[in-house]
Amino acid sequence: MSALSALNSSAFLSKGFRPFFIGSVFFAIVSMAFWGLVYFFNLSIDLGNLTPFQWHAHSMVFGYATAVIAGFLLTAVTNWTGEETLSGVPLLAMFSIWLLARFSWALMPHEPLLFGSLDIAYLLMLCFVIARPIIKVKQWQQLAIVSKLLIIVLAYILFFLGALGLMPGGTYYGIYLALITEIALVLTIARRVFPFFAKVGLKLERPPHSPPWIDRSSIIFMLLWLVMFIFFMDSAVTAALSFIISIILTIRLYYWHVPGLWAVSFLWSLYLGLAIIALGFAMLSLAYFIDRLHYLGIHALAYGGIGLITFSMMCRVALGHTERNVNAKYKILDLALISFVLGVIFRVIFPLVFPDSARAGMMISQVFWIFSYVTYLWFYYPILTQKNLVVPLVKN
Repeated sequence: MSALSALNSSAFLSKGFRPFFIGSVFFAIVSMAFWGLVYFFNLSIDLGNLTPFQWHAHSMVFGYATAVIAGFLLTAVTNWTGEETLSGVPLLAMFSIWLLARFSWALMPHEPLLFGSLDIAYLLMLCFVIARPIIKVKQWQQLAIVSKLLIIVLAYILFFLGALGLMPGGTYYGIYLALITEIALVLTIARRVFPFFAKVGLKLERPPHSPPWIDRSSIIFMLLWLVMFIFFMDSAVTAALSFIISIILTIRLYYWHVPGLWAVSFLWSLYLGLAIIALGFAMLSLAYFIDRLHYLGIHALAYGGIGLITFSMMCRVALGHTERNVNAKYKILDLALISFVLGVIFRVIFPLVFPDSARAGMMISQVFWIFSYVTYLWFYYPILTQKNLVVPLVKN
């Protein structure tokens, strides 16, 4: 068998979630460890034109989050459309571009044109690969997903121009635009999968649902809030929109709460992540009156929202799409999910209650983050690199 044939038939490259989940988890561990060394132990590393905070934000928003999103969408779009996205050598090529962008940041921080071009190429490739099957089968409603990916591309271009020194404030606009768009994308995906997960996981006759006005109003208010938050972050109107979004998301959670939810790990973790997003918007609303709530609210959205939801989704998707039993009890995954939630508490709630010990809370939250992803890697690496099974690898 030729090397090309071996790659095309490789289990690791059979579906998009396999390389991108492993890559994102490795990166989540390494980048957070480096951030801890920089922030707490004053490790001196060359970041080129970026401040340490900009580098950390870029790592999470454009490095980690886009890889998880790619892994999920490359798999989900195939299920939605019945058309293949990427596998084999083409998948390896796309994954390699994402990986090279990560290495180039670390090894050549003074070459923003190189790593910026790699990241933009990767994001544009992702847009094309996701849009192609959607357009082919004319599932026009799914183009809303593609539009969000294109906004992330725009956000990266803004960040890139800022990193090159060509656009004052570009890094700021790019990071926030990407973060908000990823929150919207995570909410869109969760709105599609949570009712199905609940129906299957709890053996319900029909999935939980919320009134249509919730979806429509959340889209409208999110769009308004996005513009206001980026350009008029400190205004009373922005605070009011944040509060309204928090209420809308909380009402949806009320309709989605079903008996037995808290007994199923992949449900309660997803549900809790959505609740933390609602909390994050409430915090951003109250930040109009209490300044320190701003960054706590941002981390509620990022760590508790994007982080916990993507972590939970990676846990379930990696089992379900390798033909393992998603309804079995996996104690090691329960431990990882609980660890992740504790990390959110120490990053978001602990500094609010004990502001003088906020730095200690941040350090503890990073330890929980790294522990959760190391646990994921230990459990899932053989699953994601081997062929599908019919029975669970671990069932207890």
